[in-house]
Amino acid sequence: MTERTILIIDDHDLFRTGLNMILKQDESVDTVYEAGSVMDALAHADKPIDLILSDIQMPGLNGLDGIKLLKEKFGQTPIIMLSASYDTGDMQEALESGAAGFLSKSSSANTILKSIKMVLEGSQCFPEDKDLTVSKRDAKPSEELTGRQLQVLTLLCEGKSNKVIARELDLSENTVRVHVSAILSILEVTSRSEAMLIAQKQKLIKL
Repeated sequence: MTERTILIIDDHDLFRTGLNMILKQDESVDTVYEAGSVMDALAHADKPIDLILSDIQMPGLNGLDGIKLLKEKFGQTPIIMLSASYDTGDMQEALESGAAGFLSKSSSANTILKSIKMVLEGSQCFPEDKDLTVSKRDAKPSEELTGRQLQVLTLLCEGKSNKVIARELDLSENTVRVHVSAILSILEVTSRSEAMLIAQKQKLIKL
């Protein structure tokens, strides 16, 4: 049996302890390291880590911002993001940043262990009922943009700010920012004005 080593990154001691206990239920898990922050986790970069479980909301460098640094220091080690909520914007950002999965902290022990097994076997574990997408170079922009992103793009083309878009679509401003960033990336532009021109030229929206 292959023995696995997992690193937990979370600033709450009790949560780390509880998650550690769940992981130890899996006979294939041999060692579990713990860190209270992304920076503290770097102390384990010289160890053979098979999987990283990182909280999204942490003081200082949060989990999403820390993905790039973790990937630089831990190479190809897969990362599953942990969150207290199922915010689609956070999931989208985690996916686009290279995370292998996204789990709610309220998930059952069985769900956590099943998701970890999937990722260790080379798959991803993101909620199936969420509207997430990964850019594909050979796809048309209209095929890559999700329904929600098309809604955001439509309002963006009407000249509305992130705050107004958030209010009209009942989203947080952070989620809107994530969607706008994803839209710019998919359309391969760097500004909202360029996105508007592309959207009108390719008839991605109806105004």
